[in-house]
Amino acid sequence: MRDRIATGMLSLAIIITVACAAIISVQAVAAEQDGTFAGTWTASGQWQPLDFEEGREVFIFKLSGHVNLKNEIGEVKDFWSECVGLWDSKTGGSTRCAWRDPNGNKAAYIVISGQLVKEDVKVTGEFVGGAGTLEGLTGTLSFTWSDVYRNETDRIVTGYTKDLTGSYGIPKVGN
Repeated sequence: MRDRIATGMLSLAIIITVACAAIISVQAVAAEQDGTFAGTWTASGQWQPLDFEEGREVFIFKLSGHVNLKNEIGEVKDFWSECVGLWDSKTGGSTRCAWRDPNGNKAAYIVISGQLVKEDVKVTGEFVGGAGTLEGLTGTLSFTWSDVYRNETDRIVTGYTKDLTGSYGIPKVGN
């Protein structure tokens, strides 16, 4: 009888230990993440001018390229970016970007306003959400365009960033 009680107590202790470990690991996964990041971003694509008011440059553009971070945003260091935007020389620009991980399961959504892809222009943006483990992503980013090439004939633009930095927060799972 004592052996059965001892075996039962041992089994109960193992079950409680496993349950506690599971709860702790779920809490760790659900915990809020925040941090900072730095890296580079190369983007290339096409732009299309719009016939608009004389003396006012207006065009739409679509860019894509590689984002390479030194430290992670929610366990992702490499993203493929796709951006679309509208530029108006009088009012500025508005750009929407999606950065996706190599498998396409995680994404960061970004809004950039007021800046043209032009050398030495400081750009700021805001994370406005995400997908996968980046759902609910918030934060800011900034960078400076360097080595920008804009071909007027073929309407191609390519840019490389320097000093891409930012901060982010990812809320608890289920919030």
